[in-house]
Amino acid sequence: MKHTLQISWIAIRELIYERVFYLLFSFVGLALILGMFLGQLTFGEQAKLTLDFMLGSMQIAMVLFSIFMGISLFQRELQMGSVSMLLSKPISRSSFLIGKYLGQITVQLGVILAMTVVVTLSCLKFEEVHYLAIYQAILLIFLETCVITAVTYFFSVNAGSITAALASFAFFAMGHYTTDSNRKLASESKPLIEIIAAIIPNLEVFNLKTFASYGVTISARELGLSFTYAMVCTVMFLVLAVLTFDRKDILT
Repeated sequence: MKHTLQISWIAIRELIYERVFYLLFSFVGLALILGMFLGQLTFGEQAKLTLDFMLGSMQIAMVLFSIFMGISLFQRELQMGSVSMLLSKPISRSSFLIGKYLGQITVQLGVILAMTVVVTLSCLKFEEVHYLAIYQAILLIFLETCVITAVTYFFSVNAGSITAALASFAFFAMGHYTTDSNRKLASESKPLIEIIAAIIPNLEVFNLKTFASYGVTISARELGLSFTYAMVCTVMFLVLAVLTFDRKDILT
């Protein structure tokens, strides 16, 4: 556990000094500011349009952060060979991988908290805004981020940077399409759909952006089930990543 926390701290420092981090953070800032201005273009729907755009921008930004920073953080160690020096010490591969993951999630939590403050300040002028609905939607965006980051680590262990990025984006897209595709194709190839649905988590579980715009909240039980679902998916892909990383040949 000590080694895992040490690697997490190193990962946090690496991400803070990463140029891509500041590019993504700038993108987030511009998107949130643009969302505030777009809300002024409509009459009577300013709060809804502003929230839709800002929450959508937050989700896209966190997905980009999960994928690109996850691949950069992990693949760079493999390409530079520094992981060999690190693993030559009494540090297990599982501690290395989980430490990197926890460090990245910690930074992403800080980013999403900063974005939450911006969204909250932007909505102060709207009287009809339901803040609990907004915070629930943001919490589920973060849970989705945890899952996508774990998926990215799994693909990073088994493929190169470009392949891992494309596979992670495809996974994200299919995760939001799974429910619709089940309904459309269940009658044609039900066994295949069941296999796909079992492998790819239904990411629509974490999509409450539209509900937040209308001030609709979910119960504590539903929120707890979503949290449990996210943790199960995250642990599953991290375990798969660790198992494949343990068998991976690392060049020295």
